[in-house]
Amino acid sequence: MSEAKLELKRIVMVKAIVTEAFKGNLVKELERAIANIDGQLAQIEGNAKNYLEDLKKKGLMQKAAAFKHQYDEEKNRQSAAKADLVMKIEEAKRLQIGSEFVQGPLEGPVHVGVGDNLYKKVGGAEIIVKDGVIQEIRGI
Repeated sequence: MSEAKLELKRIVMVKAIVTEAFKGNLVKELERAIANIDGQLAQIEGNAKNYLEDLKKKGLMQKAAAFKHQYDEEKNRQSAAKADLVMKIEEAKRLQIGSEFVQGPLEGPVHVGVGDNLYKKVGGAEIIVKDGVIQEIRGI
């Protein structure tokens, strides 16, 4: 009689060892994201201005007011996202060389069978990278 086995998905956390190159790349990535937001805001602003003028010319003041409210909400949401990125840049600049920085989760398979400790099998796995090269695998 064969033992029952099952393949499950588990979350594997990727952590990077902070180097000068890593800090530089992280800051550039965040600055690029800010530039994207600025570009989107400029485009939205131009389109919104034209659309609002068109609605007003047609006498659709109620629709114009509703659109302006929606536009202001989107502008505030984008501004908050930009402020968050600016804060993350400051945090990135303060990272200590040699410390570990959580880059994010990946999903990976794990095989479980009768008698396995489920919590040890599916939890706590980490991959430690330094400048993109795996240095260590923990919790497997």
